[in-house]
Amino acid sequence: MAIYKAEIKTVPTGSSYTVTVESGSMSTAKQEIEHLYDPIYIRNLRQVGSSSDGSVEGTWFLIAILIAIVVAIQFWPITLALIVIWGLYKIFK
Repeated sequence: MAIYKAEIKTVPTGSSYTVTVESGSMSTAKQEIEHLYDPIYIRNLRQVGSSSDGSVEGTWFLIAILIAIVVAIQFWPITLALIVIWGLYKIFK
């Protein structure tokens, strides 16, 4: 999905301001803006980015979790000892 920005005006005496929506196409973005803000006008509707830009962070998080699982399985006696120590700490705290 893409990220769209536009300048809109919602009241006759007010000034215009910029809004951002996430949509699959420009026409759908315009419909979303009309539905959400009920503007007097929509100007300069443009695509400014893609929502998949932040997916790298999720990928790195998944890789880190998988590495942690592999390490925990590889060194299971140490992992088990740490879990027992942590559990005892929580019980007696």
